[in-house]
Amino acid sequence: MPEFDFQPIPQTSLAEPSGISDSTREYLQQAYRPNTVRAYKTGQGQWEAHAEENRLTAYPAAPSDLANFLSARAKAGQSLSTLRAVLAAVKAKHDAKGFAFDSRAPVLTKTLKGIGNATARLPRQAAPLRAADVLDLIANCEDTALGRRDAAAIALGYIFAARRSELVRIDLEEQGTGDAVLRIGVRSLELILGQSKTTANGEPEIVVIPRAENAVAVSAIERWIEAANVQPGEPLLRGVASGGKIAPPVPEGRGGNKDRPWGGHMHAQSFATILKNRIATHHEKNGVSRELARKDAERFSGHSLRVGFITTAAEGGADVRAIAAVSRHRSLSMVQRYSARADQLRTAPHRLPGVGLSGDKP
Repeated sequence: MPEFDFQPIPQTSLAEPSGISDSTREYLQQAYRPNTVRAYKTGQGQWEAHAEENRLTAYPAAPSDLANFLSARAKAGQSLSTLRAVLAAVKAKHDAKGFAFDSRAPVLTKTLKGIGNATARLPRQAAPLRAADVLDLIANCEDTALGRRDAAAIALGYIFAARRSELVRIDLEEQGTGDAVLRIGVRSLELILGQSKTTANGEPEIVVIPRAENAVAVSAIERWIEAANVQPGEPLLRGVASGGKIAPPVPEGRGGNKDRPWGGHMHAQSFATILKNRIATHHEKNGVSRELARKDAERFSGHSLRVGFITTAAEGGADVRAIAAVSRHRSLSMVQRYSARADQLRTAPHRLPGVGLSGDKP
């Protein structure tokens, strides 16, 4: 993990000891996920470069200086969500250095509100892959190592409404080098996540789903385990070479090149590519032109399975809390949004005789 810049906290700023031990520093660095650390370092670097160029004090920063910086980045085309992330990164650096900083200062909150009003855009949402779509994709995966791996990955992503970063860190039965463990039982499947976007205070998240109602998914997962000979404690999803060779459970030099290790857990970035290729191939098998099939596949992303499960469950009338128990959303607001859409469609006045423009007379 990249080192996060935690500095000894001055007694003049906060009521803390005058120094931080090596072990405390180590645990402080573990307080942030690797992706968060990388994003924070990027945001902090942008702010620090701006401060140096304009002869400003970076830490502690004047809220007005930071507001000017955010405004300049907005004019350069940076999105509101990115600017909010930059502000969070700068605040984190202040906290690390022991400087007080009010990220809710009016000049900052109103500047961000103004940027949001001036640059309002429709939200970008990955197209959902509903249960019927997922079943079609799994059925069309060929009986090869690559086909079995892709079918298992698609099945896992849907039934557990998992994030792609979680999917590629799953070990089988017991924890090895990953952050999660899949246990397959007689009546249920259990996914235990030790670290994810929503885990807190070191407490794992556990998702249990029924086996009988997910027979196709279970079969796909078990067929891959058999093909890859995945053993307890080993990475579940791995790379598959063009010739069908399955990546080993432990990274090793590829082609004699020790600088290019191959093996271990599959890379998260490859998941969206796998999904898009499978969707495009499915379309082509059903007579869609290659160009149109590829174009449609671009609507989907690694998030589509997670969105698809939530959407399908909401359309089926599942309780929002039951859906959230699987998707592990921190807030029910997102799940409620999908549920509201499903209810709106289910109870649409257009379904009443004579209201919708179906051409059928009441």
